[in-house]
Amino acid sequence: MSADYPVASAEEWAERVMTVKDIPVVHLVPGTSTHIVPGRNMTLSFITLDAHQYFPIHSHQHEEMIIVLKGELDTILEGKRFRMGEGDVMPVEAGVAHGVQILDNECTLLEVFAPARKEYEEKLKEASAAT
Repeated sequence: MSADYPVASAEEWAERVMTVKDIPVVHLVPGTSTHIVPGRNMTLSFITLDAHQYFPIHSHQHEEMIIVLKGELDTILEGKRFRMGEGDVMPVEAGVAHGVQILDNECTLLEVFAPARKEYEEKLKEASAAT
């Protein structure tokens, strides 16, 4: 089926495809770094958190999906603790209080935010300018 379509040129590929490890690293807080991928209406954050890192309870105007790619953590959502591991996904509605506690090993998450987090995009621009 895909053979029915022309192959994208190198220039077209470079305009459309990113490799996460090639995206500049953004340091959000000590012990936490991310690769931010901005979209028109959403933002992806490939975030790595050091062992024992804690993100305090907070809320924001963005709907969020938390996807555990590696490691284990406790997500605190509406006053309850949820143990999450590799492959687990948790939707967090906009305005809902939540936080995370990383356990004994580094943890990598994919966070999906909608609408787009413009403040994350600004941090990416700053990191890109510094490289």
